[in-house]
Amino acid sequence: MIKVIGIDPDMRKCGVCALNDGGIDLLISDATAALMDSIRYAVAEDTWFAVEDVNAVKTIYAKNRRSNVAVQTRIAQNVGMVKAAGTILVDYIEHLGGKVILVPPGIGKQTKRNAKLFAELTGYKGSTNEDTRDAYWIAKYAYNKLKNGEL
Repeated sequence: MIKVIGIDPDMRKCGVCALNDGGIDLLISDATAALMDSIRYAVAEDTWFAVEDVNAVKTIYAKNRRSNVAVQTRIAQNVGMVKAAGTILVDYIEHLGGKVILVPPGIGKQTKRNAKLFAELTGYKGSTNEDTRDAYWIAKYAYNKLKNGEL
């Protein structure tokens, strides 16, 4: 049995997906502090934590080069907060003895903004948002790697 908890990190609220042998057990947005409490109880020998590797992207590119400095500054600050949250979550999981798989950003980006396509591809009937859909693909990527013996 392969258990993977996928996390799309954010400073205040993270997307979280728990897969059990590839099936969705849980798909939620959770406050980062509450998630850290849950992680403490979820660390087990047969559980893996798949976390988006938010530090893999080193450069910040402005979406609109003509945007003003305030917009670019806000984008940079938001990206910095996400990178900090991801780093803290990974460090915390490892501190507790959990097993972490860093997943490259951009996995499943086709369904990030398309809930209908996500539902069609996964068969999941519950409500989702961009963060939970990202968390699912992060978990699924790691699950497939583990199942195929690539990790």
